[in-house]
Amino acid sequence: MIAIVGAGVAGLAAARALVDAGHEVTVLEARDRIGGRIFTARDDRLPVPCELGAEFLHGEAKEAAELAKAAGLIAYDVCGERWRAEGTRLTQIGNFWDEIDAVMRKLKATRTSDRSFQDFLETNPGGPRLARARSLVREFVEGFHAADPALVSERALADGGMPEGEEEQRMGRIVDGFDRVPQWLARDLGSSLLSGVAVSRIDWRKGDVRLTLREVRTGTTKTLSARAVVVAVPHGVLLAGPADEGAIEIVPEPVSHMRAARLVAMGHARRVVLGFGEPLWETRPPRRLPKEKSLSTMTFLQGTDAHFPTFWTLMPLRVPVLTGWAGGPRAAAMAGMSSDEVAALAIASLARQLGVAQKTVEGSLTGTWTHDWSADPWSRGAYSYALVGGSEAAKTLARSVDDTLFFAGEATDAEGRNGTVHGAIASGRRAAAQVEKALGATVGRR
Repeated sequence: MIAIVGAGVAGLAAARALVDAGHEVTVLEARDRIGGRIFTARDDRLPVPCELGAEFLHGEAKEAAELAKAAGLIAYDVCGERWRAEGTRLTQIGNFWDEIDAVMRKLKATRTSDRSFQDFLETNPGGPRLARARSLVREFVEGFHAADPALVSERALADGGMPEGEEEQRMGRIVDGFDRVPQWLARDLGSSLLSGVAVSRIDWRKGDVRLTLREVRTGTTKTLSARAVVVAVPHGVLLAGPADEGAIEIVPEPVSHMRAARLVAMGHARRVVLGFGEPLWETRPPRRLPKEKSLSTMTFLQGTDAHFPTFWTLMPLRVPVLTGWAGGPRAAAMAGMSSDEVAALAIASLARQLGVAQKTVEGSLTGTWTHDWSADPWSRGAYSYALVGGSEAAKTLARSVDDTLFFAGEATDAEGRNGTVHGAIASGRRAAAQVEKALGATVGRR
């Protein structure tokens, strides 16, 4: 039997591949639901399912897109206009990726001494001509990568830190909600999938694993034996200290893997989904909007607000829903705040960005939805990024340990797809193939 720790898409993809190849698996999930950092909100006050975790299909997203197609799900491309709130004006961003690229292409993936992105910015790459672009890039690194510019690796960002080309800059969504993807992966696993069961310790030697389990609701403990184990928990859980809730002790510690793990950080991100009775950005045009212009096809609203600098619509779906987003240090500062406190910050930020009265925003609201991934003991952050010196860490994490311990999850994807659902799925399939190789067979597919 093969144990799989974690029922996010990485763990479920590993389980799916191994079950399809005829192996017995047991999937252990501490939460009372599957999907991990995919968390879809379904509420009568929302006209469509909305995401509190992973939302976008980034670029080709082959693994996720193929699963969505196999499950009969409909995906659509995000489209529309990007707007920027700057001072007292709203201006349209016509060449967002070009501005980002003008700075990002100056990063060096081959620096003999790695440095932080902040150190890179302090050299003023591009001089006065790229001052605005540097501001956009900093916001991009904090928002898109959920990273602290003072900690994230220049080398890692230089090697895949931004989508290259029009195809990879595309973004899509799944109409019926991203949670349908883990549901499809988990089909017919039945009693092989145990939820509400946390793994607190993994004792192992080559070809033999014993897991200490704890039922989250009752605290009851027991053990489980396996031939191999795939550890597919969020990177924040892997990094958790012995006294932290949700921590997993691995005995003996795989030294090189844990050394590599500590060169990767768990980024912080906070989103608030705002539901409205009407799309007020259309029906009550902001005073700061240029004449003859409309926000009816707005997809992103970006700025420098201290709390939530970015908002997006569900374009091309014309529904009265906005998502507020903060990444990096802004999000870290909100960890542990109540949902009401964070929603209040998002509402105030939106009013400032649009240049409308806060009571106007509040008067149109039908509800707010959010989840604190940083304070969540089963994730301890949003998604991963490489620290200075850690640009090659994922390659170490992707290796098996004595054909017995295998690691999966977006942080272990050696192809630079960390922070993405398709990277997580690929990592689970890679771990399953490694298990199969260790057992002397090949992974099948359905």
